[in-house]
Amino acid sequence: MAAELELRWLKTESVEGALRRFAEFCKEDIREQSQQEGFDVEKYQEAVKLVLQKLDKKDSVKEIFNAD
Repeated sequence: MAAELELRWLKTESVEGALRRFAEFCKEDIREQSQQEGFDVEKYQEAVKLVLQKLDKKDSVKEIFNAD
């Protein structure tokens, strides 16, 4: 699966600060991780969502995720 398709759910334009930096890091990291055998994008996505929710001080996390 192409990394670009795996990133459809992660939008960073609507957030700022640490939340945005972490989301941008994840966009880069998932490209590298997807090259590894046994990488589970669904588990990665769940973990990223959990961390972003913990970092978020308002409801902007809902705006980041736009799963198709």
